[in-house]
Amino acid sequence: MNILNLLTSQITEPARIIQFAKDGKYEEAWIINLSQNRPVAEEVEHYIDEGNYKELIVEYIWKPDVNDSRYVLTVFHDNCLEKDKYKFISICLDCFYNKLEFQQLIDEIDQGIVGGPFLLRQPVQRVRLGVFNYWFSLGPIELWDKGDKLDKEVVTKHIKTRPDIERSKLNYQGLAFIYNFDRSLPGPYHVLKTPCCVRHNNEWVVDIDLVYNNMKLMLEEIKAK
Repeated sequence: MNILNLLTSQITEPARIIQFAKDGKYEEAWIINLSQNRPVAEEVEHYIDEGNYKELIVEYIWKPDVNDSRYVLTVFHDNCLEKDKYKFISICLDCFYNKLEFQQLIDEIDQGIVGGPFLLRQPVQRVRLGVFNYWFSLGPIELWDKGDKLDKEVVTKHIKTRPDIERSKLNYQGLAFIYNFDRSLPGPYHVLKTPCCVRHNNEWVVDIDLVYNNMKLMLEEIKAK
């Protein structure tokens, strides 16, 4: 089973949240819940025109309140065939409010924005672990890079060096599988974040076994130690 088929079998409901960010400033993201009315054209135009930035980013979040089923797809508006920011946001909102199934959503973004089949179809180049929407203010943990052997002891050691990420009261953690990190392929930098934590009282705690098992699933081309 390839990664897209595996994810389609696991992500069986529409995304509940969509958010847009500029230049990786996720703390300032424009967060839209499926229960809200679709933003009107003026709201989209205002968001696009507000502030100075280089990169526009979209994120879809499935089951945001369920720690063992939460997935996040992140797509950067770089190296996409569709360059217009308004059309980028409009197509992303279409996919969201049409409540597309996971595979349909991937296909629509590929066709309407990327320019052809691309998302999640290439080997993962990097794996990081961070706190959602505090990704760059805290700084993520680098867990794995292309060419590395997958070793649970090494993964555990990396996580243990960052107690501020291993346990967090700020938000839940995300295990990020990064595609086209070096921008060498004709398509956008994009990320799939998988479940990796549990909730204990008032904080989220990284589940190392879950992290490692999801790394084994997602890194198909790597033989786990």
